[in-house]
Formats: sequence, C-alpha cells, structure tokens
Amino acid sequence: MRRLRRAQQRHARTNMLFKRRVLAVGTAAAISLTAAASPAKSLLPAAGDKHQVPVAHDADRDLLTDREELAMGYSPFRADQNQNTVADGAELAIRCAEAIAQLPTEEQAADSGQTYKRELVQFGIEQCDICGEPVNMGPIWVVNPHLNLEIQFTFLGLHYLQHGSFSYAGELHKGRLEVARLLRVLDVRYPDRPDDHQLPLDDPAGSGDPVAADATDQDGDRLADSEELAIASNLHDADQNDNLVPDGIDLARRCAEIIDRLPTVDPDSPDAKGLYKESFMMRGLEWCEICGESVNMGFWRIRNSASGMALDVNEIVRHHMEHGSFSYRGSLSGAGRADVATLVKILELPARCGDVGTVSPPGDLNADCKVDFGDVAELAERWLNSTDPAGQGP
Repeated sequence: MRRLRRAQQRHARTNMLFKRRVLAVGTAAAISLTAAASPAKSLLPAAGDKHQVPVAHDADRDLLTDREELAMGYSPFRADQNQNTVADGAELAIRCAEAIAQLPTEEQAADSGQTYKRELVQFGIEQCDICGEPVNMGPIWVVNPHLNLEIQFTFLGLHYLQHGSFSYAGELHKGRLEVARLLRVLDVRYPDRPDDHQLPLDDPAGSGDPVAADATDQDGDRLADSEELAIASNLHDADQNDNLVPDGIDLARRCAEIIDRLPTVDPDSPDAKGLYKESFMMRGLEWCEICGESVNMGFWRIRNSASGMALDVNEIVRHHMEHGSFSYRGSLSGAGRADVATLVKILELPARCGDVGTVSPPGDLNADCKVDFGDVAELAERWLNSTDPAGQGP
C-alpha cells in the first residue's frame, strides 16, 4: 500500500510539473507573439503631429476612447480598421474638420433643413499649447435643423480637429469634443471621403424615378435591402467587415477591381475557362455626368464558365463602381443601377478574406480568417482591457 501511495504521489507531482511547463511555454509564446505584433498595435498618427495627444482608456491607442468606439460601432481593439496606416481617431477628426469647412453659414443655407455653422468671432485670441498658433477665443456652433441637434465648441477645438485630435488645450480652453454627437450633427459616420459619384438609390438623375428595385436602405450602406437579401448580406450592419467603409461603396470598388484584373478572352478560345471577360468596346465615347470624364461607350461581358452565368457591364457602370457606386449616370446610358446580385454571384464574392460577406471562424480574433497563434497573441494583447461602458477601463 505504501509503495502504491508513493507511486501515485510521484505521478501527481510529475503531472503538475508537466502542466506548469506547458503553461510557461504557452505564456512565453503568447508574450513573444504579442511583442511581434506590437508595432501594428502601436500605430502612430500620420506625420507624428504632436496635437494628436493620447487619451486614457484607449485600448488600441487610436486616439478614440473605448467608450467612444463602442458608441460609434468601431472596434476598440483595432487602431487602423481601414488599413491605411493612419490612426482611426486622427483620420476621423480630420474628416470632421473637412465637413465643417464645407458647411454654409445660416444665411448661406439653401433651405431651412440644411446643416449650417455659426461662428462668433470675438475680440481676443488664445494660443495653442502645442504649436503656439494664435486662435480666436470665440465659439462655433454646428446646427442640424433636420435632426434638431447642435453642438458647440471653440475655434481652438476646430484647430485641433484640423490636426487630427478631438482633444484640445490652449490658454483659455481645454477639453474634448463630444465625438458621437459631433458625428451625428455632421451626419458623418466613417472617415471615408465622400464622392459625388456615390449616387442615391432612389433618384440619381433627379427625375423622381428610383433605379433600384427597392430603394429602402435600413443601414445606410448604399445597398438596397432587397440587394442585401439577394446576396445574403446583413441589412442591419453598414460595415460588416469593420473597415470603416460603407458596404455598398466597398463592394462596388471591389467589383470594379476584379473586373479590371480579369483576363480578356475570346469565348471560342480554349482559354475561355473560369472567370473572364469579353470586350465589346466601340468607336465612340460617352461622358460621366458627375465628373465629365470620357469613357468608351461599349461594355464588358463578364462570364463565369463554372456557373454558366454572364452579365454585361457598360464601361460607364464600371467607372462609377470604381468610385464606389452601383448607381450611375452617363451621357448615353442615362441613369441606372447595376445588377448587384447577379454580379456578386458571377464574381463569386466574397473571394478573399476581408471582402464584404466574409464569414470568419470562431476564435478568429485578428480577422485574418484563420485560427492560429496570431489569435493567441491578440488574446494576450486584449487580456486586461475592458470595454464595459459602465466601467472605467483597465
């Protein structure tokens, strides 16, 4: 009995030592992977502008607090969701400054429902704590009559916005703008720059006739609800792949990118296999009614030999998709909208990780469509972070 008890004790000690070693190795691997991933996490704003002061409770250090990101539908663990090497908070602040610069004054507003700004210039200045630039000490209001909302800040706050920061500090004023309120008043959601080619679903030509079979767009992503249902997309989420670009704009650009890269093949050729396009370009031009650019008046026939499907895409349509719009306006083609559902099926989208509609496996924390040690590093990075809106962060 004693020998048996001693053997059991030795066996238990051996198991405990083995578990400790495995835990130590796993922890070391996670730490080393986290260290390797650190440069991507510690994203520096463009040009290292010192106005872009770090804020507390910002897990991904993108100059937006975790609470602000949760309120806006952003990811509190990804500093550069659109992967353009600029911190999300800095880019969004600059986008807001651009939107404010384009606003009319109350007197210049075209109608009573248009958003406008009101500036009260005072006899006095204050200096920016960072660059020392003298700034008027007066206030600015941005008013959205349609939503019955407004927000007030100072010229100093606008100065910092222009440099990519929602926080500001000067001789007289110091604080942080209400980010979610500012975005709502300005009707800005993403840092993606607007493009006049991105026409509405209901009436792109101003004729009163919708071009989409269903012009209802619940999430405002520039895809009609009927189109989202047809392609099995989420009609309640405007940014399904979390890249801070509305899904309709993102998908249109992706379709144009794929079409541009497709080989041009004669359908009678032995190479007419898989996904390819036929050229039906013509000796003539038509003009984009948005930018005036001339494009060929012909079209591409997109074929998928595997499914036996084909679709004709006019060059003017491809031009608008390149700018992020399935709706188009051309001097010869008139106003219309691409067949989104058929195009997505022919192009077999999503075709790569990150495309709109990508389904990530459980445990894919870093959104690379696979579960590996990179996700362990992501877990270690987030381990002590808190995104509880009621809490105070780590």
